Amino acid sequence: MDLMLVEDNPTDRKVIETRLRRAFPHARISAADDLLQLRENLKRDDCDVVVTDYWLGWSDGLSVLQQVKERWPRARVILLTGNGGEEVVAEAFKLGLFRYLLKPDGFSEVVEAVKTAYESRRREDEQLLMETIVNAIPDSLQCVDAQGIVTVSNPSTQRLYGYLENQIIGRSFEMLIPEEKREESRRMHQQALLGQTSPRLNTLGLRSDGTQVAVVVTLIPIRGEGGKISRVVHVASPLSEIDT
Repeated sequence: MDLMLVEDNPTDRKVIETRLRRAFPHARISAADDLLQLRENLKRDDCDVVVTDYWLGWSDGLSVLQQVKERWPRARVILLTGNGGEEVVAEAFKLGLFRYLLKPDGFSEVVEAVKTAYESRRREDEQLLMETIVNAIPDSLQCVDAQGIVTVSNPSTQRLYGYLENQIIGRSFEMLIPEEKREESRRMHQQALLGQTSPRLNTLGLRSDGTQVAVVVTLIPIRGEGGKISRVVHVASPLSEIDT
């Protein structure tokens, strides 16, 4: 975890920093109590969470928030304020604030707030990583819900079938299948929702121009919270001579 604390009150800074170091002993924690230190810290490659006071003798929390978001767009910023009104808080959220805490009670909440902010950042990182992986997969991939609606489609799907992403998302997966093959595909999808991973199946796909393409298809059930299957990944690749 990479943290930055922006606070020019020595007493408050010591209280907050002590709590953070005790709660996150392996975190990299830096502090800035003036504009020069803030600018120096902003030279770092990345930062997960920034905790800043609103009222600083040399600036204010909104300015810090703007600078942090410009440098690290995905950083989570927590604002500690003892005198910021509703207008300040509203403006802060418009600028991308993650959470605000009121002084002095907020001192006891800062550890939990940082933990929540860090977990949020990690989930976003994981989601972006998965999106990168999905987009890099050379096979066509669609994530299909229990009703048969496509919720995710990768670039290889568009290349294979000739549709734009917005022409696939939100529509039935059957649009990619010739009519004579749809009953078989429905059956495979229902079996996958019951937990059965289908074997590789040589079949046909339907392109946007109405032509058919020979494909190899596999359906993979995806378990969500509680182990319940609510989505199925449909993977398809052009049928090669090796597959025939």
